[in-house]
Amino acid sequence: MAGGSFESSLKPGDTVEGRYRIVKMLDQGGMGTVFLAEHVLIQRRVALKVLRPEYAENADVLDRFMKEARAAGTLGHPNIVESTDMGFTREGVPYIVFEYLEGSVLSDEVYRVGGMPVRRAVRIARQITSALSAAHAAGIVHRDLKSDNVFLTDREEASDHVKVIDFGISRFLEAEDERSSARNTVMGTPQFMAPEQILTPDNVDQRADIYALGVILYEMLTARRPFQNDDPEALLHSIVKDAPPPLERPDAPPGLEEMLVTRLLAKDREQRYQSMKDVEGALEAFAGVLREGRDSQPIPVASRPVDHEASQAAKVIALPAPRRSGGATAVLVAAVLAGAAGAALMVLPPKPEPDGRMAAARTALQGEVDKLASTFDGEARAAHLRVDGLAQAPQLRAAIETDTATIKDMLGSDFRLTLGKGEVLEIFQLRDGAARVSLLRKPETASPIELPTRSQARIATDGHTASVIVASPVTKQDGSGIAGTIALAVPIELSGAKQRVAPHATGAILTGLGLPIPLSDAASSTSPTVELATTATLSADLGGGQLVLTGQVPQIAPPARPLGYRLARYASWGTGGFLLLIYAVLLLRGRGRR
Repeated sequence: MAGGSFESSLKPGDTVEGRYRIVKMLDQGGMGTVFLAEHVLIQRRVALKVLRPEYAENADVLDRFMKEARAAGTLGHPNIVESTDMGFTREGVPYIVFEYLEGSVLSDEVYRVGGMPVRRAVRIARQITSALSAAHAAGIVHRDLKSDNVFLTDREEASDHVKVIDFGISRFLEAEDERSSARNTVMGTPQFMAPEQILTPDNVDQRADIYALGVILYEMLTARRPFQNDDPEALLHSIVKDAPPPLERPDAPPGLEEMLVTRLLAKDREQRYQSMKDVEGALEAFAGVLREGRDSQPIPVASRPVDHEASQAAKVIALPAPRRSGGATAVLVAAVLAGAAGAALMVLPPKPEPDGRMAAARTALQGEVDKLASTFDGEARAAHLRVDGLAQAPQLRAAIETDTATIKDMLGSDFRLTLGKGEVLEIFQLRDGAARVSLLRKPETASPIELPTRSQARIATDGHTASVIVASPVTKQDGSGIAGTIALAVPIELSGAKQRVAPHATGAILTGLGLPIPLSDAASSTSPTVELATTATLSADLGGGQLVLTGQVPQIAPPARPLGYRLARYASWGTGGFLLLIYAVLLLRGRGRR
């Protein structure tokens, strides 16, 4: 279908699947067109992104389109544009429904004001970092992060609320099919590309987004990009070889330019920040300086550490000098008190040191169980989008009422279905109103899918691996009932979780999914351990149960008494002994006078 006929196929006033009424066209790009639409029932404005029909049978483009729906629909982050629905037009062309944003694109705002104040730029960068941190935690790398893909809107009377958009070429690190034709292809916008995206495009990870964030921050501060050249070859050469020009912002806090050039825009990705969490911490530090209105304040050098236990003992030891009248009795009292102080310092336990290892382990386990629950929920939502879209396709609704041969022929001609690594698709036909018969399974060698019973999604485990299984009903062509079910099983990659848990806990086990799944080996030594248990709640679609991660953390031995503690005790006893000696001398002198 030609581009001109596509433009005329959807026009203001048209309704898509009886739910969305087209208001006007907002934008048109190489992959599709974005329309302003209104939900017919709730009258809520949305953005409807429709794929160009000529790409509907292009497996790579379809995969990119589905990735955008999956990323925007699963992350649920306030700084990432939200996808709320997906479907097919009457011509069978897929579309995605996004929240409708009102505001301005970041690049337009940067050049409108001629470069932003440092505080505003850092505030915007922190929100972008938060969004990408959530994406990376879910195993998604944007790969086309740029100022044109950052939208500024007003939210709850607060300006500059960031929305990151367009995950169309994002890479799903833990689920990407190694055979994808998209590999070894340079993808992204040249001026925001990290050197490795140019040199080794098949070996890109989250650090490419960190570099792109550096370009955005540089652009916000200078109203120019670090590398600009109309000659594409010269531009790419500069990105790989040249240092970025100075910021020339004397109002920037000390260290900001160095951080930008050496930790965000570093040519070698090993020299960059290794995670968006690290970037968040750095930007928070600069935000604190800017909030306090400081340009540069030296960090005070800490004085010698104070031993609080010894200080308390010193207060006991520093008794007032005995008065001359009744001197012997006063000296005796002082000696007794000094000896008592020494005894107390011997009996009382020292102040325990903070258990840093235990706190770190608790934080790591809680973060991991939260991340796993988010991954399960996100994969379930993404899989639902995929199967719901297939279930609504007219070709499938027609074929499912026939036979296996027709289904296979349809998948071979009308659909070019791309399954990720380890994914299984199965189509069931409903017979006699109850019995489900499997018509097709891809790959054919895979184990049969056990359909969810209580809801449309479930998690399956075998004690070693886990998969999210979702199902969607396929209605008959005449709409009179259900013709069958389409199910998809998506494996959850747990190797990353195992690597992150292992340094903090031994014998870690994930429960709440059926069979328990070990995430780290049991301890080989006999050292005492403490069991830590952390929990997270799964979504209602997955049953709303508790995901529990438990692990054994080595117990820290009781701390030895610090040197200052012991010195204070000996000083108390020494002072007591000396005062007793003085007491004895005073007694002898008193007797001599009598």
